[in-house]
Amino acid sequence: MPFAPFVGVNHHGQSILLGAGLLSNEDTKNFVWLFQTWLECMNGRAPNAIITDQDRAIKNAIARVFPGTRHRYCLWHILKKIPEKFKAYSQYDAIKSALRRCVYESQTCGDFEVGWQRVLERYNLKDNDWLCRLYDERTFWVPAYLKGVFWAGMTTTQRSESMNAFFDGYVRPSTTLKQFVDKYDIALRKKVENEALADFNSFNSTLSCLTFYCFEKKFQQVYTIAKFKEVQEEILGRIYCTVSLLTKECAVCTYQVIELVQVSVEDAFVKKVIYVVYLNEDEDEFEVKCTCGSFESRGILCRHVISVLTAHNITSLPPRYYLDRWRKDVERRYTLVKSSYDSLSGNPDVQRYDNLCKCMHKLAEIAARNVDHYRKVQRHINMLTSELSGLSCESIGDDLEVEIDGDDLEVETDQVHTPLKVRTKGRLPYKRKESAVEKAINKKKSQEKRNESRQRKRILKVPSPISHNIQHSDVFETQDSTTTKDIWPRELLKG
Repeated sequence: MPFAPFVGVNHHGQSILLGAGLLSNEDTKNFVWLFQTWLECMNGRAPNAIITDQDRAIKNAIARVFPGTRHRYCLWHILKKIPEKFKAYSQYDAIKSALRRCVYESQTCGDFEVGWQRVLERYNLKDNDWLCRLYDERTFWVPAYLKGVFWAGMTTTQRSESMNAFFDGYVRPSTTLKQFVDKYDIALRKKVENEALADFNSFNSTLSCLTFYCFEKKFQQVYTIAKFKEVQEEILGRIYCTVSLLTKECAVCTYQVIELVQVSVEDAFVKKVIYVVYLNEDEDEFEVKCTCGSFESRGILCRHVISVLTAHNITSLPPRYYLDRWRKDVERRYTLVKSSYDSLSGNPDVQRYDNLCKCMHKLAEIAARNVDHYRKVQRHINMLTSELSGLSCESIGDDLEVEIDGDDLEVETDQVHTPLKVRTKGRLPYKRKESAVEKAINKKKSQEKRNESRQRKRILKVPSPISHNIQHSDVFETQDSTTTKDIWPRELLKG
């Protein structure tokens, strides 16, 4: 059965699974059902952008279910068809290079239009059906048309394919549907552990700053380690950029940034790429924008913008340039919800959240039977929400307690054993994969055991070939510093 995962990106740049479906057939009807079902699970919140293969059925389903979502084709899947379409041409290598330059080096839609027509005329490809269809759908795959949309750094469906490869470690072709559900939970638990480990590293370790600029210090404080590394890559890349002022009208300055880009490592071939950066110096309307579109599509300031900022001695940025999307302390409400792969029993926030949800369920059952009661409860909920929304999490703390009669809200305090330690009946399950955290813990425990064994006294027993000369109960104790001659009888040493 086709496996259709919905893959996103978390604040560490890691792939996360937002949902998945098993389809009986890959047609428009099934994709419409898949998208509608997933939309219901997401409380009606459609994605801002989505990347898929160049499939007509998926395109029709997205247009019907997600009309306001920006749809993009996987660029890698499109360009990998070039050998299939033009391998028989005598000028294949030249056509391939010209098409790639036109796609990747066009910074504006006008540049792409001019470059595309030049390629068609030069190699006499105006009658090529495949290129004509691609040109008609150019807004779905050409980077120049997609720069103004936030893609979280994604341009292909590589993350979806890597997610399929990730599940290959848990699922085999012979896996039944029942086993698949269990394996699915185990795989999701692995993803949660990876994210928790990245959270721990971001809060407990710090990368050193490369410069003394205030904006880098701010990125260091608020961003996760993975995203701060991307910022530092752009800061380092500014040494290959040359800035020159083109025009200045009032507070708006236009700069030309020439970047040296290494094309081939073997030949040390370097080419010059020209970008244009617009800077509004007005304090109330401060804005900086580059034609590369890195900040709009990736959420990371490019080296061209950083070069202009440093040339202007601008060391601080407005808050909107520090995206909440990449913050280490980003608020994730879904972490309070219990799931089939993570009970979160050790989290006190989850316990309070679960208790409050049970209270509200009981209150909703009573209030829903009468209109007046419903309006009264709704009014009090709105008042309480507005009152508590002004308080921070620290100010609420442990004072937010709920008293409930009955035993229906017992907190689970019993120790939950790992499946490896619980006795099972019947056939033994497959050996579960160890997580990175478990591997580190087990490695530390084994190291401690080895250290303890080295500190103990060694008890040496007489070997069997000469045991007839010594009683079996005779035991020689020695420390590590004692030599063999000090403990063995002289007669045995001669023998």
